Amino acid sequence: MLIRRFTLLYSSPQTAPVLLSRCGLLAVTCLAVVFLLTSCHSSPSPSHLQALRSHADSIVDEVDGEQSLDSLVNAAERKGDRMLEMRARKKLGRVYREANFFIKAIDCHTRELKLAEQLGDTIAAVQALNNIGTNFRRMGILDEAVDYHYRGLHLCEEFSLKDDSTARKNRVISLNGIGNICLTLGDTETADSVFNAALEGEKRLGSHLGQAINYANLGSLYERNGQIDSAWTFYRRSMEQNRLAKSDLGISLCYTHFGRLNEKQGRRAEAIAEYRKAYEIMAPSDDRWHTMEPCLALAEIYIKMGDDATAMQYLDTADRLAHDLHSLEHQSQIARLYYDIYNRKGDSRQALHFYKIYNELGDSVSSEKNIIHMQNMRVRYEHEQHRAEIESVNQQYRTERTLKRLSFAAGMLVIILAAVIVCFMLYALRARKRKQEVQHQLDEMRLSFFTNITHEFRTPLTVILGYSRMMEEGKVPMGDITRVANMVSRQGSRLLSLINQLLDIQKVKSAVGKCDWHRGDVVLFLSNIIESHLNMAHSRGIRLLYAPKQQKAVCDFVPDYAQKVVCNLVTNAIKFSKEGSEVLVSLDVEDDMLQMRVADFGSGISQDDQQRIFEPFYQTESDKKNVGSGVGLALVKQIVSALNGSISLVSKVGEGSVFTVRIPVKAPEGVEVKSLESLGSVPTSILLNAENDVMPETDCSDSISEADDADDDNPSDTRQLVLIVEDNADVAEYMTMQLKTRYRLAIAHDGMKGLEMATQLVPDIIVTDVMMPRMDGYELCQAVKQSEVLNHIPVIMVTAKTSQEDKLRGLQLGVDAYIYKPFDAEELAVSVGNLLEKSRMLRERYMQAAAEHQPNAEAALPPQDRAFIDRVNTIVDKEMNEGNVTVDTVAVALCMSSAQFRRKLTAVSGTTPAVYIRTRQMQMAQRILDSNADLPINEVAMKCGFYDVSHFTRTFKLVMGVTPTQYKKG
Repeated sequence: MLIRRFTLLYSSPQTAPVLLSRCGLLAVTCLAVVFLLTSCHSSPSPSHLQALRSHADSIVDEVDGEQSLDSLVNAAERKGDRMLEMRARKKLGRVYREANFFIKAIDCHTRELKLAEQLGDTIAAVQALNNIGTNFRRMGILDEAVDYHYRGLHLCEEFSLKDDSTARKNRVISLNGIGNICLTLGDTETADSVFNAALEGEKRLGSHLGQAINYANLGSLYERNGQIDSAWTFYRRSMEQNRLAKSDLGISLCYTHFGRLNEKQGRRAEAIAEYRKAYEIMAPSDDRWHTMEPCLALAEIYIKMGDDATAMQYLDTADRLAHDLHSLEHQSQIARLYYDIYNRKGDSRQALHFYKIYNELGDSVSSEKNIIHMQNMRVRYEHEQHRAEIESVNQQYRTERTLKRLSFAAGMLVIILAAVIVCFMLYALRARKRKQEVQHQLDEMRLSFFTNITHEFRTPLTVILGYSRMMEEGKVPMGDITRVANMVSRQGSRLLSLINQLLDIQKVKSAVGKCDWHRGDVVLFLSNIIESHLNMAHSRGIRLLYAPKQQKAVCDFVPDYAQKVVCNLVTNAIKFSKEGSEVLVSLDVEDDMLQMRVADFGSGISQDDQQRIFEPFYQTESDKKNVGSGVGLALVKQIVSALNGSISLVSKVGEGSVFTVRIPVKAPEGVEVKSLESLGSVPTSILLNAENDVMPETDCSDSISEADDADDDNPSDTRQLVLIVEDNADVAEYMTMQLKTRYRLAIAHDGMKGLEMATQLVPDIIVTDVMMPRMDGYELCQAVKQSEVLNHIPVIMVTAKTSQEDKLRGLQLGVDAYIYKPFDAEELAVSVGNLLEKSRMLRERYMQAAAEHQPNAEAALPPQDRAFIDRVNTIVDKEMNEGNVTVDTVAVALCMSSAQFRRKLTAVSGTTPAVYIRTRQMQMAQRILDSNADLPINEVAMKCGFYDVSHFTRTFKLVMGVTPTQYKKG
């Protein structure tokens, strides 16, 4: 019967997915909604039940002892708190079971089961069923026990509680109970299957203790079958898992198993040793039941060995434990062992006494089992009678429910129709929102385009207007007239090129079929264009390589279009390449098709940007940092399309990009083709998105360029140092001409290089552009204000970005002045002078306060400068105490170079480090002499970092006007 029930439970076909697959969409929707509505009103959610269980368990865990738990049960019952009553009865039932009061335990767990059913708590119901089954199994009533364990297992499978660890654990407990019952009844085949299933469940749960129990169960199975070697294997595995679980009970049981196997194999000495280990582990514990097991085993083996005295000692202990537990079965077994001892001794009177006890206890056990069995039969009869009455009532209820369901189905159809309408409305709203997002993105692109193109216009206008005013006012030296005129002409051409390229997009659209075709050597033509970009590549440290497959290729092409395509692709490749890398342009003309590839090893383009890179005005994040309008690649795309060609892109972020252009090099029939010689020399242009300017050579001997590796410690020139960070060479030159007569200058052409030079030189002020490659002006300003070495330096931001938002961002980062392009020469000079004068006044105020020995002299400084001075003071005082105070040691402690420390301290305090440290030492000496006039001068000198007393005396007199001895005398 057990095999059949287990097989049916695990082999039933899952037909629900097949049925669902044959249902229509409407039917499935209706069923789902009905299920959700009914389930919402039938029982609380699993998470809610789990929270209630946890709360109740926290209360029950605080209560111990039979009487306390019984009081808690009664209190919960009076209050109507079913969850608390259920969890308290669960713990009380286990207390009764441990005390061998199985009938009381069953009553507790039966009430627990009813409460779980009322609460709809499936997990608690499974636990109650397993507890009832365990109690019946302990009593030997196996038919009842197996019924309850199977009911628990059925609940676990029926409600698919596979995601709940507690439910999975109780499923394993059910399997263990079934397996033990099968083993007791001799059904070893089913027991083996069930124990292995339980073991797999424990492995998935990761429970060492659970695995130990199941390995022990399998060992008992093999032991029962006479497979002693296999039994040894599984008992040892059980011992390993028990040790991992740190279970003293499990380890004790394993020693008992080892003793029993040794005894069966005739190794009684080894068996006694194992039984003693088990007994020694359990004897100190309160677990009297499992203490009695090795105790009885030792008594029996000593009886077999004829050592009655030792056997009697263990039997007395076991008898006391059995009476404490009220275990009639164990008392009966102990009486039989006493009978064996006294019968062998020939003590007939004692033997007869214990034989009578043995028989009486055996009859009591059988009677108790029979009474329980009869009670269960009566309960079943009453249950079946009650079930018949309920079925009659249910029949009436089902008739009424059918009518209600028809009404409910009609209502559900209305709800479904309403849901469909709502779904359509939501779809329409999402479509509208998506359209608005696309429009917003387009507006953002246009705004970014106009912002950047404004910057592109303002930059050349700064040079043109600035130099024009200077020439009108006669401020340009005669020797610089030609150079200035060249810069004005170059920036004017750049401005014209910007305007022309904006018009090119529409011009290309309207010029399809009207291209100006020429015939000539396209390899040579493109060579001249690429050669014009060598200076730009060289200024950025990039090698530009041209690799045509043919040395000469005479064909038809449109020179203006070829120039625009090549210039845009090559310029972009140079702009986005890493310093020290290469840009390769390859060319191949074959079968009237020209294929050109432009490859770089730069930042690369993401997959998302690759989908939109050829859209007008679209900019990637790299474009925004390098300043551009977003029309260059769109223009290239339109030119290639106008020529019936194609352009493709292969790119990987961090590795680089390859643009491939394929266009026909044969003019359409009927189109006039001119000779390339009629075009004259190859035109050159400065294109949008490109900075083709190369920093011109300057004859200013007092400026420091990026390539210079110079130190600012030049005693012959004490002018203040201004660092100019500007990526446009002509604008940088224009600023230089305004400031070079009053200040020393250092020039950097991007934010990254500017930060490096600022850290190295520690200038007195920084003038920076906003939109620059690698690091923009905002990032540079933020880095300066966060650097302890540089945070005292004023920052002037010169930019073409005139929006209030951009200005606020700069002010929030700590920008000290904001100048818009195009700017007047005097505006820049006045702003620089004012900020430097402000810094000078702060230094003088601090120096005056320090000279007057005011206690809060640092209050005259800005917060970041006060923090720096405080840190310097702390380090100087510490180094003085250690007798090693020098400019170099203080600089190292500040994590600065000596030059950085010197410029930083001089800029903040107006005093050189050597003078500052000497003054601090003398102030320390003054405080020491004021507080302790009796201290010898040599000790005062050592406390101030001086080992030479005469040197200390001279320095003290130089600063204080008197010698230390005279100062002591007052």
